[in-house]
Amino acid sequence: MITLTTLIIAGLLTFALLVASFVLPHPASWLATLAMGGVFFLVLLPKYQGQQQALAQGTVIQADVVDVRQWDRKQQDQLVDYYEIIAQATNPRTGNRQQFVSQPLPADPKPYLPRTVRVTVDWSNPKAYIMDISFLPFKVN
Repeated sequence: MITLTTLIIAGLLTFALLVASFVLPHPASWLATLAMGGVFFLVLLPKYQGQQQALAQGTVIQADVVDVRQWDRKQQDQLVDYYEIIAQATNPRTGNRQQFVSQPLPADPKPYLPRTVRVTVDWSNPKAYIMDISFLPFKVN
């Protein structure tokens, strides 16, 4: 889940990079500004707005856990395993199965998984959802 603090920090960093690009005009500074601006405006802000929409207008449902996806991410010259819980529920408006993906998890959640997980979803925009992973015994960033 993206917090308001994360959004503020990312916004301040984007603004600082923009100011630095004007003070020290170099192609690398402009590329960094564009990359951070893209992440902020195309990834973080829409995700945060979707989460807020789900909290304000969403419905709490039980989604069936169907899989745990494992993937590697390079961090400081080493590969680190991350996991995502994949859950599905039927959209009452369309009758189609809707897939929900948890945020990246630092440990394997399989031993702790129930058959269903709670998801708060706004069915008018099914991409606006929050999966409740508070049942996990480890800290999730």
